Amino acid sequence: MYLKKVDSQKAKNLSDRMPFTTGTWYLKMIDNGTVAKNCKGQTLYICMASLDLQIALESKEFTHVEY
Repeated sequence: MYLKKVDSQKAKNLSDRMPFTTGTWYLKMIDNGTVAKNCKGQTLYICMASLDLQIALESKEFTHVEY
């Protein structure tokens, strides 16, 4: 699984809906290039600070980030 940075408009929309989060918004992607979804078919997003992102990449939770 890897992360894809969301565009600025989508990031603003997500931040408006969840103002208690800080960091950069990413879309979770499956290694074959499709968007990751939960069991209800909802798209999965994650908001991470740079240190959290670094830790996730080092621990191989995510393989890479697309900007």
